[in-house]
Amino acid sequence: DFASDGVFMAGMAHYPKLLDESIVQAKAAAARAARILSRKDLTAGGIVAEVDPEKCVGCLTCVRVCPFDVPRIASDQDGVGGIHGAAYIEPTVCRGCGNCVSECPAKAIHLAHFEDEQIIIKVDALLLGA
Repeated sequence: DFASDGVFMAGMAHYPKLLDESIVQAKAAAARAARILSRKDLTAGGIVAEVDPEKCVGCLTCVRVCPFDVPRIASDQDGVGGIHGAAYIEPTVCRGCGNCVSECPAKAIHLAHFEDEQIIIKVDALLLGA
């Protein structure tokens, strides 16, 4: 399985193996996928990145730095000064790593439920303990 939820691998995608083992892995992957697909609603984790389109300049920095390829430019949203297209982050796919937040030059992205003051307090606590 991959770091992204809902992506599964089985059989020869792992490495060369016998047919029986490939079938067992495929059934297990299908069962894990069925568990996700049988839910009525998909839920996002508590800490996910959110974009304020009114601050977004469409620079694509978030798209380049995300290790999970989550941010995209949504053509149905307008950015700063009426720029056509602003960043959008799908909350059910976001892993909450914070790379886009730290790299956004316009400060248009923040982590939901994890504000700057909380981060500063945690850093201070770590430095005091060192």
